[in-house]
Amino acid sequence: MIRLLFWFLIAFVAVSALRKFAGAAPGRRDAAPGGAGRPPEDMVRCRACGLNLPKSEAVPAGGQWACCAQHARAPGADAGP
Repeated sequence: MIRLLFWFLIAFVAVSALRKFAGAAPGRRDAAPGGAGRPPEDMVRCRACGLNLPKSEAVPAGGQWACCAQHARAPGADAGP
C-alpha cells in the first residue's frame, strides 16, 4: 500500500513540474484577461438616464456627460434617474 502511495506522489510531482515548465510561455500571465493591451478607461454617468459608459463614448453636455445626442439635448436633465 505504501508503494502505491509513493508512486502516486511521484506521478503527481512529475505532472505538476511538466505543467509548470511546459506552460510557462513568456508574458503569458502578464496580460489581463480580455484587456487586449489597452489601459483602463474613465467611466462617466449620463446626466439623463444614469447609464455608466466609457468617457470616449460619451457626449459632452454642458459640463456633464450624456450617453447619446438625444440625452445631451434634453432640457432640465438632472444628475440622477
